[in-house]
Amino acid sequence: MKYWFRFWAIGVLLTIVLWPTSLVNAQNETVQYGKENLERDYCDGYNISIILKDVPEQYKLYLWGYYFGNWHVVDSTEVKNGKATFRKNSSAKKKNEISELFPKGFYDIFGETLFPFQIIINQQNSFEIEVDIHNPDRFTNHSFRKSDENQLYKTVEFAWNEQQNAFEGAKVAAELTSTMPQSFLGQYYRLQDEILKTAQSDDPTVHFAFSAVPKDNYHRVISQVDFTDARLCHSSFLLFHFIKEYLLSNNRESAAEIITEVDTILTRAARGGRYQCGLYAQWLYGIFDMTGDPYYEPVMLHIYDTYDRGWIPEDQERRIKRQMDRIRKLAPGAQIPELTAFDINGKQHSTNEIQTKYTILWFWDPDCDHCQEETPVLHDLYQKEADNLDFEVFAVEVNDDYDRWKAFSEKHGLSDWINLSTSMGETSVDYIEYFDIVTTPVILLIDNQKNHAIIARQVTLDEIMRLMK
Repeated sequence: MKYWFRFWAIGVLLTIVLWPTSLVNAQNETVQYGKENLERDYCDGYNISIILKDVPEQYKLYLWGYYFGNWHVVDSTEVKNGKATFRKNSSAKKKNEISELFPKGFYDIFGETLFPFQIIINQQNSFEIEVDIHNPDRFTNHSFRKSDENQLYKTVEFAWNEQQNAFEGAKVAAELTSTMPQSFLGQYYRLQDEILKTAQSDDPTVHFAFSAVPKDNYHRVISQVDFTDARLCHSSFLLFHFIKEYLLSNNRESAAEIITEVDTILTRAARGGRYQCGLYAQWLYGIFDMTGDPYYEPVMLHIYDTYDRGWIPEDQERRIKRQMDRIRKLAPGAQIPELTAFDINGKQHSTNEIQTKYTILWFWDPDCDHCQEETPVLHDLYQKEADNLDFEVFAVEVNDDYDRWKAFSEKHGLSDWINLSTSMGETSVDYIEYFDIVTTPVILLIDNQKNHAIIARQVTLDEIMRLMK
């Protein structure tokens, strides 16, 4: 299978916008963390010597680490007299100051003309490597001295890359380490194999897509993950790509379902201590935050309200709190204030005057392509279902574009619902600011029988119909 899998992985990882890894170091250092897990997952530092032949002096090498599937530069060094050394020793010996310790896991070493090769800092954090940079096959031309685990890892990776595709590679790797099921390598390769089984395809060069993985298969994999093991946080991208793609996929039924999956991960990670739970809370919050999709806001709010906030750095506390306050204001269950605006005849309308069971708030812009497509669809549903489902539409054009609003309204006959525009006069609230309107359309379903409480925000029209039914 040569290197297509690794090349693809590098491409994926380098295009990801990293949630800053520095957040981990902002956590309170004195935390509860089991002594056994601490010794297993962290060390005081590392001392790695690289012997390179025919390399100019001051040739630069880099040590890259993984963090939840993303890469970041951990250290750099230069060659002197044919040898380069990565060395780090923690000044703090207190075992409860986790942020002062070095996380065990997988790391990559690379240089300008040296293809990256992976090492493990786990059973040993001090060893020597011999590398021939002129031979492109990194798996057979560096030897590990005094490090049996790295030697085994090199053997397994060589066998993996001899296979026709990643699926077969993962299977062979799991078989080679099956005699040591409790070791880190044994658990790691068994997990890799289980994940890739969910992405099986007739195409051996398939790029792995986990968004369509059935729930049962996802749970089968997740049940085998030891979320208390911090070494996994600093290991292969595959596990975190698998979880991320599944949680962000379109086939999740609701935000509540995603919250259930998030709770499964965080409650299990919390068994490893507050710090370990914080690592996953930081990562999960970050992947939902990076989408910019309001659909995931209830999930972010749940993480913020339910779990320890030690992962939030001081310089971001204010920003995240403001973000949460805004989300809380528009979360399901929150009550909206009285909303007013004027129709085309200059008559003021208020949400408090609506007598139906439900109100659909529809904020739109006649210049918006999606609005031009979706507004007639909603209007058609209104004409067919408004009486049966007992709802009214409170539609507000928010771009102050009177001429286009008037023309579009007349063309599509929107006068039979509450059709308003901010261009007609002063409104009770600044709709764009209050409802955090960045793009249009914005839709909310309101329960008028519960003091105008929000039922859902920014869901599909089909979902709106389902909720009312």
